[in-house]
Amino acid sequence: MVRLAGALLNSSGCGRLRCLALTSAAHFINDGTVFFVPLIAAVLALKPGVTPLDLTIMLVGFYSTSALLSTYVGIIADRTGNRGVLMGLGLALLSLGLLGFYLAVSDLKGTALVAGMIVAALVTGSGSAFYHPLGAAIIESAFGKEAQGTALGVNGAVGSLGRALYPSLYFAISLLLTDSVAFAFFALVGLAFSAALWAGFRASSSTEAGARSEKQPRPLASVATKGMVILTVVAFVRAFATQGIVAWIPIFISTQKGAGVSTTLGLSLTFMYAAAIFGQPIFGMLTDRFDKRMVLGLSSAGVAASIYGYVVTSGGVEQLMLFLFGFFTFSAFPLLLSIVSDYVPRGSSTFGNAVVWGIGTTGGGVFGPLVAGALLRPDYSNLGTVFEIMAAASMVAAAGSMLLPRVASRKKVPLFG
Repeated sequence: MVRLAGALLNSSGCGRLRCLALTSAAHFINDGTVFFVPLIAAVLALKPGVTPLDLTIMLVGFYSTSALLSTYVGIIADRTGNRGVLMGLGLALLSLGLLGFYLAVSDLKGTALVAGMIVAALVTGSGSAFYHPLGAAIIESAFGKEAQGTALGVNGAVGSLGRALYPSLYFAISLLLTDSVAFAFFALVGLAFSAALWAGFRASSSTEAGARSEKQPRPLASVATKGMVILTVVAFVRAFATQGIVAWIPIFISTQKGAGVSTTLGLSLTFMYAAAIFGQPIFGMLTDRFDKRMVLGLSSAGVAASIYGYVVTSGGVEQLMLFLFGFFTFSAFPLLLSIVSDYVPRGSSTFGNAVVWGIGTTGGGVFGPLVAGALLRPDYSNLGTVFEIMAAASMVAAAGSMLLPRVASRKKVPLFG
């Protein structure tokens, strides 16, 4: 696998199709692992001695490490041009975090289990700081601003496929082996992909030449624009709402919808995540063709309407609302990161992505689960009301999207032209 990735890159650098394929594979592993963490929380919720407060601390630690490291990763990537190598490092940290969960669940109990799961969450959170700003910057460099929305949508769809498959694969592997061994299995898969990407991108000097050849503007000056400030705030509020729901929805399905920790839970999460396989390419194409502010606002409003519908309905309508929630929620990657390039110079694209994704999306993702956890009753019975509060926050993000500065439309180009 390592030799294959290296050979593909050494042949002619990172052409459009090859670049999209490699970054998409990384997105598959990254998102599969990152969105596996809330499911791990649902498993841990049933362990003796693990309280809602413990899970809140774990989730906040997971999201906060990603937010704190993301901007630093962006600065280093723009200065060195080693975006692909850093991407491989991020996948390695994600995988080591899963190994930490495996060891904690297998060998620890009580206070030691709580401490072990928090440490594992911090390592996993550190790894999650890497992919999104790096992957978006590589795609922008390969496709240009005219086609990057569509390319980001295709890339995001593969990431969504990882989110969709991991829960069901987890339950399938658990039936054959055990819960904890399933954690280790995904960790080993991630380490294999990390090695392949690291070796492949390291072997290619032309893949990221654009990032090194341009004169680098001062990082803070490059993002101190009206558009970047508003976009970061919108991303923060949107993520506050969506992550406040996503982090707790496995527990909501397990405890309030009566699924327990079963294949029903896994299939429900797969259904929700699979919606983005269709949603991300659709939203990516829309950003290349229509006013990005309107598309972003529509997406945030859709999040609010669908989660409210999911809380108050049941049966087939309930499942449709869950699908629509996934469709609108997991569209942030092509939406937000295609807008970033309108407000920052190309030489600071990774840092700009890191600010919006790290401080905005991931930062909001820290406070969303924290506030949701603070509003919970000990038996999780208040989760439906909490989700309705988060829906109102998503409507605020939708309104804020209209405050973004308008950008002149660009000539449309073929995706692989």
